[in-house]
Amino acid sequence: MDTTFAVRKRDQTEIEIIVVDVTRRNEIMPADLRWLEAAARIAMPYRGTTAENPTVGAIVVSPDGRVLGRGVTAAAGRPHAEPQALAMAGPNAKGATLYVTLEPCNHWGKTPPCVDAVLESGVARVVCGASDPDPRTGGQSIAKMRAAGIVVALGQNLPFIERLHEGFFSRVRRGRPFVAAKLAISRDGMIGRSDRGNVAITGEDARRWTHMQRALSDAVIVGGATARLDDPKLTVRLAGLEGRAPLRVVISGRSGLPSDLNLLVTTALQPTAIIAENSCVDSFSQGAEIIGVAGTDGRPDMEAALQALAARGIGSVFVEGGAGLNDSLLDAGLIDRFHLLEGDVEIGANGVPATVHFSLPERLAALGFSIVERRALGCDMLTTFEKV
Repeated sequence: MDTTFAVRKRDQTEIEIIVVDVTRRNEIMPADLRWLEAAARIAMPYRGTTAENPTVGAIVVSPDGRVLGRGVTAAAGRPHAEPQALAMAGPNAKGATLYVTLEPCNHWGKTPPCVDAVLESGVARVVCGASDPDPRTGGQSIAKMRAAGIVVALGQNLPFIERLHEGFFSRVRRGRPFVAAKLAISRDGMIGRSDRGNVAITGEDARRWTHMQRALSDAVIVGGATARLDDPKLTVRLAGLEGRAPLRVVISGRSGLPSDLNLLVTTALQPTAIIAENSCVDSFSQGAEIIGVAGTDGRPDMEAALQALAARGIGSVFVEGGAGLNDSLLDAGLIDRFHLLEGDVEIGANGVPATVHFSLPERLAALGFSIVERRALGCDMLTTFEKV
């Protein structure tokens, strides 16, 4: 039980001080939030590297507040965060608290269930940022730990946990990846030139930001028109992150793709998938993976395309397409976060407008998006919109 002390002050009044033994608390305390945020922070940079597994962060903390061990889900998804943190803590884990951003798994895969390592460690308390929506766990680990005498506190809708695991949560709960889209427009509202396609609209800071978004995503998507016109590589070209290799995806219509595109001649170095409507699949003979989905008039259905990626373990996608692909995804209600990059250059004659009837912010507002962030990237401006 908690211990209560009565303390007499100099003016003879008494105040009550309750010393809380947190190892007995099954609700989230303010100090727990700080440790959970710390676990989320160490995991955040590794999003996009853990394959179909969630990018979990775990920290083991002694009763007197010392960090005994920490771990993040390893590259390709294993080993998981909890066994790493507990192994680092060793025998000192006994009586400690384990902070983990997601309920430990309860199923066998290529590694044993993480909940078994927790039970064997001797920790007195586990604080989970969220329960696992995967039905193979789905609260079962929490029940096992409580049955073994471990006190378990569970977070509910914590924003930093939701952000860390947004891709995994979307894939499991909605059957599709979390979709973030980016569009760069010039000062006069253009996305390129009709006579030569891609135009440098933003500067170096925005370029680095874009490459970081690729590095933190499971897949990067463009449309067939962008692939043909701009011939992008969609690689991560940041010092120290050259090993990041998100799946490159082209949503293609019946027009097909030239076999000498950068995305197709480099598949041995970084995978590329082409998503096409079922009736058009045979027209693609490139070395990329060809994924056939339902569609109409040779155009793949956007929701079916995203569901096909989710079935391959893709939880987060970064869309770098043009106005056509963004319009299709917006019309279908499939974009969760929209990044608008506004450059300081004017394109002028032969410019291709980002929208025709309304400004892009007006259209996003009409679709239920609100601005959640606005900041400068060098000479450019980044505005981020999310669904409310």
